[in-house]
Amino acid sequence: MKKALKFLLLPALTVAAFFFACTKSDELTVDEAVDETLYSVQERGGMGRYGCYELVFPVSIVLPNGTTVEVDSYDAIKQQLRTWFEANSDRRRRPHHGARPPFNFVFPISVVTEDGDVVSVEDENALLRLRAECAGTFEQHGPRGHGHHGLSCFEVVFPITIEFPDGSTATADSRQALHQLLRTWKQNNPGNTARPKMVFPITVKMADDGTLVTVNSHDELRALKADCR
Repeated sequence: MKKALKFLLLPALTVAAFFFACTKSDELTVDEAVDETLYSVQERGGMGRYGCYELVFPVSIVLPNGTTVEVDSYDAIKQQLRTWFEANSDRRRRPHHGARPPFNFVFPISVVTEDGDVVSVEDENALLRLRAECAGTFEQHGPRGHGHHGLSCFEVVFPITIEFPDGSTATADSRQALHQLLRTWKQNNPGNTARPKMVFPITVKMADDGTLVTVNSHDELRALKADCR
């Protein structure tokens, strides 16, 4: 009888052990959860060092508890995520493929393309369309250690001058001013799909060491972006 019971218990114990192992493998440390989230957010929009677009900071993000915070860098996003995951250990699970990251941008946001175009991204669908145009090299890297690889190439230093498709120009001395210029242009030219461009030369601050670099053309900007990857 005991031998029969032993044989009956073995399959159940095996299934339980397998289930426990699978569940444990889905559990992430705080650092891993932050890396997974940052990778998901950047890959979803083709942004950052391994993408084609650089996010213009500051931006506002909405955390899972509904709190809205303004952040001025990816490092600030990392800190917000770290605080969230430390306080919510039950949320540190490996995301399913295609899952939404645990925070959202407050749209619109602005990104700079490799050619110096300045794009106002109005919603999540617009962000996905940008990624469809240029996915970057995320598949060559993966999320492991993503937060330590350098999340961006550079940051555009204001003020900058924007040239609109009709040839007119305007100067923005902040991200907020830039967004307002883009929004006004779009409202006044609803049928024009051409993108405003930055007028070169521009100055960028390199993410690796904080040095300031003068970029004299869109070719130089494209080369600078390519070197970051």
